[in-house]
Amino acid sequence: MSARGIGAVIVPMHEQQHASFRWLTRGAKVTRGYAIKLAGREPVLVSYPMERDEAAATGLETRLAHDYAYDRLFREAKNSAAGYAHFYDTILTDLGADGSVAFFGNVPFQLYHGVAAEVEARGRIVYRSDGEDLIQLGRKRKDAWEIDAIRSVGERTELVIDRVRDVLRAATIDGDRVVHDGRALTIGDLKQLVSFEIARHGMIEDHDTILSQGRDAGIPHSRGDASALVRPSVPIVLDIFPLDRNSGYFFDETRTFCVGPIPDELRTIHGHVLEAFERARDAMRAGNPASLYQALVCDLFEHRGYETTRRTPATLSGYVHSLGHGVGLEIHEKPSFSLSPANSDVIEAGDVLTIEPGLYFPERAIGVRIEETFVVRDDGTVESLCRGSRALEP
Repeated sequence: MSARGIGAVIVPMHEQQHASFRWLTRGAKVTRGYAIKLAGREPVLVSYPMERDEAAATGLETRLAHDYAYDRLFREAKNSAAGYAHFYDTILTDLGADGSVAFFGNVPFQLYHGVAAEVEARGRIVYRSDGEDLIQLGRKRKDAWEIDAIRSVGERTELVIDRVRDVLRAATIDGDRVVHDGRALTIGDLKQLVSFEIARHGMIEDHDTILSQGRDAGIPHSRGDASALVRPSVPIVLDIFPLDRNSGYFFDETRTFCVGPIPDELRTIHGHVLEAFERARDAMRAGNPASLYQALVCDLFEHRGYETTRRTPATLSGYVHSLGHGVGLEIHEKPSFSLSPANSDVIEAGDVLTIEPGLYFPERAIGVRIEETFVVRDDGTVESLCRGSRALEP
């Protein structure tokens, strides 16, 4: 904040918890509120009377919205944007804020576009970035307790994957069907199992788990056809990314399985993906640009004869996405591995990130991805938070 001349940061939360507000308020369990951070000072949490005890439980300094004549300000305001501007100006004056004020977090654009103008009309300077999110920068490097929270989600995520492995290992092949407990197994059966196990282990399935096979597996974020029968000798991609019900921290892991005889082509493609995964993992070091590792994997795949988005940006086959992403209170955080010239993200100690190369050929009913979540250790190397086999065999 000081380096950017920002005197105060405001992160509002309007009826929906989001990562920036959760992080700045130490996980405040409120349905609405305002986190105010002045340079060099701990955040102040402004809440509403009904949730004053939940706000106080964070250990932060707290205020009530009504301490600032919230109701009167909004009754007298010409519109909502002017009401919020007067409200924020009153808070900032009370806290002794100097310098420009910046807004971050998930805010309704149609409201805050007007709020910024009204704040400036009241004589304050609103900080306008070039797209940089200061809160995301602050969240990038995790504290030890955050790493422990993510590690805990990872341990439970592995238990969920173990249950999928158990079912696939116990299954038998009957012609073009995979049979479990006397009936043909469907993708929907596996998805229901994953959902049940995620909930049983105290986690939340924030978005529908990616569990797909064949052609669907060849489209990286296809959720799969729940009604489809699980077929032998066809790749099954399981990409699971639950979050902890209490801490809100995510985990991310992908495995590719095949039940029955594994076709030579699939085994070769899987071997190349595993080679890319291991090279990126072994080469990754703190202090290097994150984009370096996307380029490394593109080099490898292009050498193997596969298309990549670096060489053919619109390709739908081959290596069609980035190497990974940060993980935390959102499933996709900094650092970014993008090759865009605008990406200046650097690997740093304390980062939690994924490495997830993949190769996709929907027209050949093949998709393979291997993904693990890593923490960058103090010595600059990376440590996987996953333990399960990366083999095609369940």
